[in-house]
Amino acid sequence: MSITTFQGFLATANLHQGLLVDLCAEPGVISRAKLLTYMERHGISPADKDRLIERYCRTSILYEEADFEYSVNPVVVGLVNFYERRGRLTHAGFLRDQIFEIGKLTDTLQQLLFAELPEMDGIIDTVDKIYLVVREVRESGYQHYQACMRAFGDMKRNSGERPIDVRIEELKTVHRRYIEPLRELIDPNAEPVRKMALLRRRMADLGVDAGLLSESVELDIRRARLAIDIQYIDHVLIRHFETLIDTSRALLNSLLEEKSIKDALAACLGDLGGIWENLTADTIVLTGFQASQTAGMDRQGAFFNDVIHGKFIPRPRPLSITLPKEERADHLLLFDDLLLSRMEKDRRIDSWPGFVIREYVAYPPDERLKAIALPLIMANPPFVVRMSEQTFSGDLKEYTVELTDFDIVWEGDNGR
Repeated sequence: MSITTFQGFLATANLHQGLLVDLCAEPGVISRAKLLTYMERHGISPADKDRLIERYCRTSILYEEADFEYSVNPVVVGLVNFYERRGRLTHAGFLRDQIFEIGKLTDTLQQLLFAELPEMDGIIDTVDKIYLVVREVRESGYQHYQACMRAFGDMKRNSGERPIDVRIEELKTVHRRYIEPLRELIDPNAEPVRKMALLRRRMADLGVDAGLLSESVELDIRRARLAIDIQYIDHVLIRHFETLIDTSRALLNSLLEEKSIKDALAACLGDLGGIWENLTADTIVLTGFQASQTAGMDRQGAFFNDVIHGKFIPRPRPLSITLPKEERADHLLLFDDLLLSRMEKDRRIDSWPGFVIREYVAYPPDERLKAIALPLIMANPPFVVRMSEQTFSGDLKEYTVELTDFDIVWEGDNGR
């Protein structure tokens, strides 16, 4: 067996990067069936699957633990997770405490700015402290968002291996620790949001104080960088937090609904005798909007019997695709030749704008507007435009046209 070089390892790892990231997220041993499923999910052809597994083993990306079982090299897992999964979960209470710290520093800055004799050193030091805390909130908040979305992906990816009760409790724990406290950070009436709004106003006050900024270039630079971070928190990070809250709530509701369905099925199958007694007393299955349209007991019993014994298997209809039909675009575009032929046929058309709106009502408004303007912009036309003293006003649905009315008189090649 030849020794694999680092270049060979990089070439192999670069073949299917998404597959490698998913494999590194798998804890413990990976069965061959699951490995093949991952490959199919990433679009690897059946003929290439065995060769790719052999190449992964040869480059020590995968270790063959037993027959048809593999594990990912821990060194590769650490390397991939460092670069692809480097977001870290931050307790949301930490972010809240940091924003409260920003509020305290903002109050201090306000006192320094509006003092009778502003202290330049105190203002610069306070702005530096605010900048460091705001930068930490920005970086920690974004890493927190990345880590939470990664955690949601891992939960969905590994959902088939653990009981649903364990998955629900795990998601509830993540939601309680890392998601729910974020609500306070996006609530417009909460204290953290008001503190950030006050900080924006103080930065605006500092920006218009030309005297202070002229005394310290460093203060102006810090103020500009701080304004960028505040804008990022307001317009990007807050939306990320809203996405986390919505995603967590949707996943939890989905798991709770799945559990309720499974529990109901298990209860029905475990107490069939009681189910049949309830069917005689209550209406369980409705096939219409009125009780009189309910199926009979024999029909309901046969249906449940087929479900229990696995005979009731849905067979979906094959998908049918209707090929697009080619249609002419004559009713979409008003070509110049069409308009000129109509002018030649009628020889004289009174109130050309009104004629276009009446005769070509099926065409889009933009095309009719172009047709109205054509006689006025056409070079060397075979017709004469005779302006009237009246004003024309017409409705093209999307907008109203108002212009001096005019007639068209066809004169063939002698038109001017």
